[in-house]
Amino acid sequence: MKTFYRIAIALVAVLTAIPAGAIDIKLKKDRATVDGITYTINVKKQTAQVVKGQEAYIGDIVIPEKIVVDSVTLYVESITSGAFKDCPGVTSITIPECITSIGSNAFEGCASLTEITIPSKIKELPANLFENCASLVTVNLPEGTTKLGADIFKGCKSLVEFTIPSAVTEIPDEAFDGCSELRLVNIPSGIKKMATEAFADCTSLEYIELPTSLSNIGSGAFKGCTSLKEFSFPTSLTTIPANVLSGCVELKKVELSKAVSKIEHDAFNGCTSLDSIYLGNAIRSIGSSAFEGCASLKAIILPNSLKEIASSTFKNCSSATELTLPTALQKIGSNAFRGCASLKTVKLPITLKEIDGNAFDDCNSLMDIYCDSATPAKIASSSFSKATMKEGIVHVKKGYATNYNLDKSWKKFLNIINQE
Repeated sequence: MKTFYRIAIALVAVLTAIPAGAIDIKLKKDRATVDGITYTINVKKQTAQVVKGQEAYIGDIVIPEKIVVDSVTLYVESITSGAFKDCPGVTSITIPECITSIGSNAFEGCASLTEITIPSKIKELPANLFENCASLVTVNLPEGTTKLGADIFKGCKSLVEFTIPSAVTEIPDEAFDGCSELRLVNIPSGIKKMATEAFADCTSLEYIELPTSLSNIGSGAFKGCTSLKEFSFPTSLTTIPANVLSGCVELKKVELSKAVSKIEHDAFNGCTSLDSIYLGNAIRSIGSSAFEGCASLKAIILPNSLKEIASSTFKNCSSATELTLPTALQKIGSNAFRGCASLKTVKLPITLKEIDGNAFDDCNSLMDIYCDSATPAKIASSSFSKATMKEGIVHVKKGYATNYNLDKSWKKFLNIINQE
């Protein structure tokens, strides 16, 4: 066998079963280029793997089931990582059923590739497999596919419709990030997790249905989906993740389940069309800037379970005319309601201890503040706008006005009166 091996490597490439001139073969050490496709070869095992060539591949690529090098038949078994990466001139790739594995980034940057079929033996698809395949429209995956790698379709700008195989249980990080023409996604009932920025910047996506099995959604999963009009979180979800719908400017309707106990920072930041949302009594925490820039939000009704309003939570909610604060509220963070230009009245609960700087700054329509506590809450000099402090009225319970007039910060209000 050793003698055979040495002869096979040393001989000039020849193919005995195919007419002379039909095959172009170049052989160098453990690599061979056959008909324009480069392989690493293992003569002992009689196998070959498609690898990246010295020059970028172009045109229609047909990967054969086997090649013959120096009279030795080698069976093609895999496509290695980056094999066709950054080959914008490739227009099609035909992959035989004998292929059992495909490496990461294998087709990344094949900008002219429009359609591809993955062999049935491939169960797990690696990371970045089709990233920036800008012309890819059709991807045929085996029914038995169990795993999709991170960034797998990132930047596939021509992908319009996609069905995730039923055996897949997780949608990975940035799986469809930047698929700007994606309009329809069919998500199977067995999906349990959707990772970070899975559908970020899918700007044509108007609607998506999430299965009840989904209990974990990563941050920014749908951020920048500027055509999304309505969204329902699955009932199994207890935490609304950070940035999940930020920048969804057409979003008008959002449904949260009663099980939600936490909304993380920037969750709905910049949802300028959102005009209402129900916040259930199970909510214990709302993160900073969670609703910042929700310029169409008309009423802000916060659950009594909330004890603190974080910084910039409702900043620039310029249409909000109604504000109901929790009865157990202890602190309002900086910039929390800054720029709520339509807000006219605020009733501060008796439990409130502190209002940070700029909390109600630029709320120039705010002219009535009602305070139930005998002890004034701690405020900064910038907690309220100058217009409010000059023209607004602070209404306190009868007999408490003196306490507010003696407070070094509250006494800057020109109108502090006892309620009748």
